[in-house]
Amino acid sequence: WGITVVCATSFLVFFSYMSMQNLESSLRPGTGTTAVGVLYFAIICGTPLAPKVINALGRKRALVLSACTYVAFIASNLYPVWQVMMPAAVVLGLGGAIFWPTTLSLIKHFSVKHAEAVGGDKSKCLDRFSSAFWGSFQFSQLAGSVMIYLIFQGKDDKGGGGAVERAADLLAVIFTICASVGCLLASLFLEDVDRKKGGKEGGAALADEQQLQGDEGDENGGEGGENSQVDLKFAVRLITSPRSLLMLGVYFYNGLEQGFAWCDFTSGMVLATFGDKAMIGILMLCYAGANAITGSLSAQVSSSRRMTRGLIFYAMASQSACVLLVHLLLDKKKAPLYLVAVVLGAGDALLNTKIGLLIGTDFKGKQHVITVSIWRGVTAAGCAIPFFLSGHAGIATDIAMLVGAGAAAVVLFMGYCTRAIKQEEVESGEQYQPILDDD
Repeated sequence: WGITVVCATSFLVFFSYMSMQNLESSLRPGTGTTAVGVLYFAIICGTPLAPKVINALGRKRALVLSACTYVAFIASNLYPVWQVMMPAAVVLGLGGAIFWPTTLSLIKHFSVKHAEAVGGDKSKCLDRFSSAFWGSFQFSQLAGSVMIYLIFQGKDDKGGGGAVERAADLLAVIFTICASVGCLLASLFLEDVDRKKGGKEGGAALADEQQLQGDEGDENGGEGGENSQVDLKFAVRLITSPRSLLMLGVYFYNGLEQGFAWCDFTSGMVLATFGDKAMIGILMLCYAGANAITGSLSAQVSSSRRMTRGLIFYAMASQSACVLLVHLLLDKKKAPLYLVAVVLGAGDALLNTKIGLLIGTDFKGKQHVITVSIWRGVTAAGCAIPFFLSGHAGIATDIAMLVGAGAAAVVLFMGYCTRAIKQEEVESGEQYQPILDDD
């Protein structure tokens, strides 16, 4: 039930928010795109504080509060002026920094509880729950793209009358109501997993998650019973550790490819080729459909670490290669853009689900929450760049950045995998050493 509420809340919130965001670059190329860039910059600023806020509020209240910030930004599109949208963007950025670690922590919490209840494998259960969440997330974009197409179909301002602006206002009203219902749903039906139980304080979300995983203490700092707040020195050591640094390229590329799809692809490729805003809805429908289907199917494949790493490599390489080849060989052709939309959507689904799974298996206890915050913070930095550069850089520059970031991410991730494999070999040798000694 818990994962159902989380998925339903995310669906309603992101059905509304992602649809408005996808339109900013074509409807409001100045104020709107700058607001989205400010939003992701605010996420970066708010990320270091996210674990402490989650720990202080508890995950249910943190989720509801952060979801409400999405409502504020969506509603700001009803009066899209600088003085309204910029403060709303900052508020959402700070809320988004809390929303993602909270949501992923809840997914992990419910997956572990479910695995323990049915006697299943925790890693496989986490993979299924993560895929269900990302599937609902992308299905929200699917539904939002259909809504955009239906509202904007046949609307243009060639004869005056402001038909496009009225359609945009109608969408903003619908999306504000839907996001508000999502917040209400979480407030009423989500289990308060951090409430006091048996006289023991259950509000410490990080301690609760660590206890669920059976960790007696973190390997890099702190005693198991002293988790009421995240130790700053421990966080700094984790962030500057080689394995965290080697993952930064993947995190950054994850954000850049999302920003490219939501901003550069919609305005620099789709609108430039078709010249019709309604086609943004059609192409993003292909993007979201491929994302939702891939996210659902990815739960059916092996959840082994080798397969997870391989799919991350594949996602980055396929996206970069497809966009580059279509731009170089099939520029301004309409049909190839459908292929680009599908490849971008499928790759994004693989990155979101498999990065989440990799973090869930490689980072435990306090490390998991902090690492998720790093992931979302660096992803926000990558996502902000296309929106800040919108209108200032051409599509060729945008594609060059995407391909370059993808190549750098692949090289760094190879280093991460090499270290991880060596560590697994050491742990495997230690596990079987007593048996060899007995022989």
